[in-house]
Amino acid sequence: MSLLNTVQKGKILQPDFLLVYGTDGVGKSTFAAAAPNPIFVGPEKGSASLDVSRIPEVKSLRDVVQVVDELTTTKHEYKTLVIDSIDWLEPLVFSQVCEDSGSQTIGEAYGGWGKGYEAAIRYWLDLMGRISKLRDEKKMGFIGIGHSMVKPFNDPSQNATYDRYQLSLNDKASAKWREFVDCVFFVNYEVYTKTDDKKKTRAYGDGVRVMHTERRPGFDAKNRYGLPETLPLSYDAYAEARLNGEPQGHEQIMKDILVLLEQVTDKELKVKVSEAIEKAGKNSLKLSSCRDRLRTLLSQ
Repeated sequence: MSLLNTVQKGKILQPDFLLVYGTDGVGKSTFAAAAPNPIFVGPEKGSASLDVSRIPEVKSLRDVVQVVDELTTTKHEYKTLVIDSIDWLEPLVFSQVCEDSGSQTIGEAYGGWGKGYEAAIRYWLDLMGRISKLRDEKKMGFIGIGHSMVKPFNDPSQNATYDRYQLSLNDKASAKWREFVDCVFFVNYEVYTKTDDKKKTRAYGDGVRVMHTERRPGFDAKNRYGLPETLPLSYDAYAEARLNGEPQGHEQIMKDILVLLEQVTDKELKVKVSEAIEKAGKNSLKLSSCRDRLRTLLSQ
């Protein structure tokens, strides 16, 4: 049989394979909760107020592996595995390395000299392989949630060192996770800076949460889906951008808001939304934030 007869044309929409990291309380778990039928694994409190399925009582790396394997081999309705959080998993990996090597600390494992951290990478790769199998056999998506830390970065292209946000993990493990997923999103509050007459720079923000999809000097990010460099922190906005290749314009977002406003009976809320819309102007990120908040209020 000719292999040319097996040629496929067009986009193949694979399940999500994402890593979302950022500052505390910014909405990472809420983003993941909006993914298709998710199941959360991990003790993070970020999902406590969300109506999601979860397995919080995982106390070892073996428990996590067991969950992934059971999702792969048993019948269920879940569509997305969410690990909340990846950096919570790291101590469990280190504990497994210490147990297997008979050591008290990861630094002493297998004789020291970084061999414990090298062993940890093997455990990480094994887990990633199992998650990949879950994707292939059950067509399940994966979202890893992580916290951020600020760390000096030595940029060889600029011969300069500056601070940047990155995933709060051991550097080697962080690199493996970034390679493993299709997208790394850095999420934070939108911040504006202004320099006054005294040459002092001040930062301002209005609570709008944004998701960065491409690497910049101040943070690490990537995407393989051709997404715009910035999106609202909304799973719906991400899914639409991935499907269409571009975010919604402010005109369509305004139409959505006006439809939602027709369902609002609280006069004070209508006034507040109208004021927020006027303040947002044609800024799609701010309008999307208004729309997402309104949807949340109407669903409660």
